[in-house]
Amino acid sequence: MKAEEFWALAEAWERRGLPRRDFLRLAFAGASAATIATILAACGGASPTATSAPAATAAPTTAAATTAPTAAGAAATTAPTAAATKAPTAAAGGAASPSAAAASPSAAGSPAAASQYPYPGGGKYSTLEPVGKQGGHVTEVVATDAKTNNPMISTDVPSNDRISLQFNALLSINPDNALPYADLATDVPTKENGGISADGLTYTFHLRKDVKWHDGQPFTAKDVVFTYTTMTKKELNSPRTSELNDRMESVTAPDDYTVVFKLKKVVAPFLTSNMYRIVPEHILSSVPVAQIQQHAFSTGDPKASIGTGPFKFKEWIKDDHATFEKNPDFFRGAPALDQYIFKVVKDQNVVVAQLKTGEGDYGGITPSLWDEMSKQPNVNVVKYDTFGFTFYSYQLDPAKTTLFQDKAVRQALAYGVDRASMVKAIYFNLATVAVGTMPVLSWAYAPDQITDKYPFDINKANQLLDQAGWTKGPDGIRVKDGKRFSFNLWTGTISQAFVQDVTAMQQMWRGIGVEATPKTEDWSAFLTRLTETHDFDIFLVGFSWGVDPDQTTMWSTDASTGGFNMNKYSNKHVDELLAQGLSELDQNKRKQIYVEMQNIIEDELPNFVLFFTQGTAAVNKRVHNMFPNAVNIRWNVHNWWVADGK
Repeated sequence: MKAEEFWALAEAWERRGLPRRDFLRLAFAGASAATIATILAACGGASPTATSAPAATAAPTTAAATTAPTAAGAAATTAPTAAATKAPTAAAGGAASPSAAAASPSAAGSPAAASQYPYPGGGKYSTLEPVGKQGGHVTEVVATDAKTNNPMISTDVPSNDRISLQFNALLSINPDNALPYADLATDVPTKENGGISADGLTYTFHLRKDVKWHDGQPFTAKDVVFTYTTMTKKELNSPRTSELNDRMESVTAPDDYTVVFKLKKVVAPFLTSNMYRIVPEHILSSVPVAQIQQHAFSTGDPKASIGTGPFKFKEWIKDDHATFEKNPDFFRGAPALDQYIFKVVKDQNVVVAQLKTGEGDYGGITPSLWDEMSKQPNVNVVKYDTFGFTFYSYQLDPAKTTLFQDKAVRQALAYGVDRASMVKAIYFNLATVAVGTMPVLSWAYAPDQITDKYPFDINKANQLLDQAGWTKGPDGIRVKDGKRFSFNLWTGTISQAFVQDVTAMQQMWRGIGVEATPKTEDWSAFLTRLTETHDFDIFLVGFSWGVDPDQTTMWSTDASTGGFNMNKYSNKHVDELLAQGLSELDQNKRKQIYVEMQNIIEDELPNFVLFFTQGTAAVNKRVHNMFPNAVNIRWNVHNWWVADGK
């Protein structure tokens, strides 16, 4: 979660008169920005989260579920908008992000021209088989109903899932590599193709001419201009307003099929962070902006809820189901399915039960049920990487402890953790050992360029501690200048995985002469310790990155007061690199900036990213061409088909 997103949510939370500590409790417990937005909406008014238009189906989608992260993360699937970068979760062993982006490591890199932003095809999540049968339906089983049908104001996961069937953005996100590809636009703007000006402040989009709204009206640049200008108006109460007004100077239409954005400053992730689903100008232009939230377009009406996507809105029975019908005029070709149904059930247990019986075709499952669901003859279970991770943080304030001032000591403890064993024993093999701070999904992932990888190495750990002057005493615990190497290792009882993590680390560190005492407490008290008193030696918790590799919120000096830099780490060069990364448009150069940043972080090791958790889901075997992933499951929903045609 970016610092600006964090503070936007925190400000809105306090405007509702809600205790700030409860907001922080959710953020660290595993609640995504979208989930927090749902809670805010339930408290009255529109949620101000910076979530753009991602959609996800996570196993725990209720507010209550966010306070009980599972051992290895819940399944999540997200909508195909480029704006899906805006809602990272704060989970390790918690709900998978509804807006994180999946990408194969092999695809990490920097496109230099539009030809390197192709429509998905041939990758892990985009290798399709020919449609074998027309007709039938898919039923997705979910535990939470939607809030709105309007992409300009949507913040909750269920709403965004449904919106992903009905609406398109100028660009979408490739599930294989987390890079944008053209959707309503004809190509992705670059400097090479003239779409981005030399100063990086002007973006020109050329639009497809074969797109129609569900009522038959042509899609034009007027719709794009209307959507973006409407979202800049505060009376809409949109979660996108603040960021758009901060970044965008103007949006204009020189002709019916050209749109020009002028920015106030260089925004490297503009093509992933600010690509929102477009709404119909001819439906909403006569509606007062303050009334759009209550308009039939937003609440769901077949005559008013008009989109450009592969499925049309049919009906919505609150807390029961929503039905969508195929759009035969979809610009990428008519869908094979006749209907897509979202079925709302009581909880995750009912989701799993209906997947077993075949009443449901698709749904997220918790990792603890992975083995059980793997044995079901009628479903395929899938696991996929997410951006959620588990990490621990060293106390760097010498006024509180001097144990960790020497980076050699911090490095020794990292070498002393057998992360591979923890992944197997605690996370059911549904996690990946981290190399650096970038997840394997990111285009900035570059493990071969990370100098310090910290494999489990007891000899290296002992050597570093010996050199640092820590010698083993009679009881095997190391001592220096008469002080035992003994400290408390804190975590919250909200996650059983966290408790198991610190217990395992205690045993491992005992093997190198270090005495760590696990300390657990309820989430509220634990959060007070992290965010207010900072009374800890080491703490373990979870968080999540987004699609864009910017990690300012954890490593920058400013993030110690406006983000998640909880141990007040400060390195001027890291600050400079983070700033460069946000203003550099060349992705190859950005990647190398983040490699340099990671190598500093991994050397100094203020925090240690242990592993990235995975998501899990189940799909009925009758469904073809459906590939659950952490970024864009419905990018090809028009290609999904069911073998029985039912």
